[in-house]
Amino acid sequence: MASACSRRVVKTVHISSIIPNLVDDLTRRLPQITLINVPVGCTGEVEKLQEAKILLTDPNTAPQHLSKLSKLEWMQLTWAGIDKAIPYILSQQNTSLKVTRFGGVFGPAMAQYVIGQIASWERDFRKLWSDQQKCDWNTDHYSYRVMPKLTIGILGLGDIGEYVAKMCKALGMTVWGVGRREKSDRQDTVDHYTTISRLPEVLQSCDYVCNLLPSTPATKYLLSGRVLESGKDKRPVFINVGRGNVIDEKSLIYALDQGWISGAILDVCEVEPLSKESPLWKMPQVIITPHIAAISFPEEVAELFAENLLLFEAGEKLKFEVDVEQGY
Repeated sequence: MASACSRRVVKTVHISSIIPNLVDDLTRRLPQITLINVPVGCTGEVEKLQEAKILLTDPNTAPQHLSKLSKLEWMQLTWAGIDKAIPYILSQQNTSLKVTRFGGVFGPAMAQYVIGQIASWERDFRKLWSDQQKCDWNTDHYSYRVMPKLTIGILGLGDIGEYVAKMCKALGMTVWGVGRREKSDRQDTVDHYTTISRLPEVLQSCDYVCNLLPSTPATKYLLSGRVLESGKDKRPVFINVGRGNVIDEKSLIYALDQGWISGAILDVCEVEPLSKESPLWKMPQVIITPHIAAISFPEEVAELFAENLLLFEAGEKLKFEVDVEQGY
């Protein structure tokens, strides 16, 4: 830890983000800092960013200019997923650049989305809503499974995956956790822990399979091809709230058509926004939401940035530092 006399004092921070009210929240939280707001796409954007030593930005905006930001020492990103920024980080020459992602807050939102979608699927709320529109009091053939009867496989046991697993277990679900390593310090939070190499076993055992993996070279198209065929007997519902490129669209549609999976709940897609011509829109066993399972709220981004700023000034390790080689 840096001594009081050697502690660095940051005076200026550059911001380039489309998150509404972020600058206002930061101004209230950091009144001692001069905040230089560089609107995304503004005239002279690159020239204004070239003076930045500390930059708070979205992964899909300012990072494209990294090669020209020679003074930059630390870049705080506003999303948990940073795959949009990784190519630019890898191609720039500043090896001492610190990069941090936004994290530590998405667990409750993701768990709410996943559990809410499972409850809606099991209770067939879409059908009930349709019946309501027709003034149809229809109880014929109505059935459902309660949470303790369900098994869910969670691909990715990071901080978000661990939280989702805990909430599912709290509701009585049997939880499979899938990670990269043979052993994980989070494996005690699930009923069964296994590795990505044993995906067929998970697909054969679970009613729902939820992807929370980041986008990395190791996870890209992980479920493409005939991987999901292992689920043909159990026919799980696939939930994707991680990254869309864990499976290509053609493979996903084929798996649905073949009945390897009984449905798909998609908050992310291989290409976003999803093309209006995509068959996924009209498939009755598919639910699509526009990447809103967990969003970055300005007050939460501001809070994490303020915490990291104190650590930066003290010369300490920052929260949620990115391992660029790993991709997260």
